Amino acid sequence: MMFHPKNLTPIPGKLCLSGEVHATAHPCLSKPVILELWHSFSWECSSLSVTACDALVFSVGSAPTPPLNGCDYSMYIGTDGICIHAKTEQELVRGFVTLLDRFQAVERDGTLAVELACCRIEDTPTIRERMVHVCVFPETELWELQRFIRLCGVLKYTHIVLEFWGTVQYTCMKELSWQMAYTKEQIAPLIEEAQSLGLEVTPMFNHWGHAAASRGMHGKHVVLDQNPSRQTYFTEDGWCWDIRKPKVRELLRQIRGELMELCGDGRYFHIGCDEAFGFDFSEESMTLICDYINGITEELAAHNRRAIVWGDMFLCHQPHYNAANTYTCNAPSVEAQRFLLEHLDRRAIIADWQYEAPHAPVETAAVFKHAGFDCLLCPWDRGK
Repeated sequence: MMFHPKNLTPIPGKLCLSGEVHATAHPCLSKPVILELWHSFSWECSSLSVTACDALVFSVGSAPTPPLNGCDYSMYIGTDGICIHAKTEQELVRGFVTLLDRFQAVERDGTLAVELACCRIEDTPTIRERMVHVCVFPETELWELQRFIRLCGVLKYTHIVLEFWGTVQYTCMKELSWQMAYTKEQIAPLIEEAQSLGLEVTPMFNHWGHAAASRGMHGKHVVLDQNPSRQTYFTEDGWCWDIRKPKVRELLRQIRGELMELCGDGRYFHIGCDEAFGFDFSEESMTLICDYINGITEELAAHNRRAIVWGDMFLCHQPHYNAANTYTCNAPSVEAQRFLLEHLDRRAIIADWQYEAPHAPVETAAVFKHAGFDCLLCPWDRGK
C-alpha cells in the first residue's frame, strides 16, 4: 500500500467486490475520472455507478456512517459494505483514494475480483498543504501532463503549481507562447480533472528573471525569437522583465488575470522572481523590486490569493552553512539580504528552492522563518 492512515483498526472479515458496484455518494465522486480510477484500480474487473446525495459520504451496501471524531475523513469497511465520511469534498476524494489503495486482487472460481480487509480508518494528514510544481515545456505532451495530474491526485497532493514555459496561448500578447503552444480550451479539461481529484491548481508565471521562458543555457526567447521589436519589454540582455515600465507591469497584470481565470479559484499565485541575473543590488534597485513585489502581493490579496515568490534573490551565502549543502544564494551581502527581507510584504510566501541541499536542516529556510515569512521547502526531484 502507498498510504498509512493515522489510525487503522482491523476488524474481522473480508469484503469481496466485482462487476458493477452501486454507491450512494456526494456528486464529487461521480466525476468521470473518479469512475475511471475505480475501474483501473480494480484491474478492470469492476465498474462503479453512483447515485448522488447531499451528504459528504461514499456508501456501498448497508455500512454505517462512521463518525469523524475530529479527523478529516473516516472509513468503515465491513462485510456489510463500505462507508467513507469526510469534512470536505477534497477530503472525501482523498478518502476514496485510500479505499482504492486497499484493493487486493483475488481469483474466485476463475474470475478476478477485488478483496478488501475489513477495518476502521480515521485519518488526518500531518502536512496540511502538500504542493507539487510541474513545468509544462514545449516538449510536454498533453497526455504526459494528464498522467502527472492523475499521479498527484492519487498521491493525495492538495495543490499543483502549473508553470507554462511558452506553452499556453494568451490573449494579451500572442508572442508569449510558441506557435505549437496549447490553447486554453485544450488545457481546461485537465484543470477540471485536477480539481475533480481534489487538487487546487495554482497558476505560475515568472515576473522578473526567466522572462525568456527558457533555461539560459538554451539561448531561446519565446517573445524575442518571434518578434524582436518587443525588446523594450525586457532588460538589455532579454533575461529579465523591465519592471520599471508601466506597459510591462500592465502586461503581467493581464497575464495574471488570464491564468487565474484558466486555473479557477485558488488561494495562491506563484510569481517566480528567481535568477534575476544582472540585478545591481543598489538601494534604489532593491527598493524598486520590493515595491514591485509588494504591489503584486496587495493586488493578489484583493483576489483572496497570496503571492508565492522564489527566495534565491533575497539570500546571501553564510560561512556557517553546512558545506555538504550547496545553497543557491544570489544576494551579494548580509546587508542586501537584510534590506530586502525587511522591506518585503510578510504576506508573500517565500519558496526556498535548494536543489543541492540534501542534509537537514535546510538553513536558508530558517532565514525566511526568522524574518517572519511563511516558507515553502522546494527540493528538486532528479529521479535518483
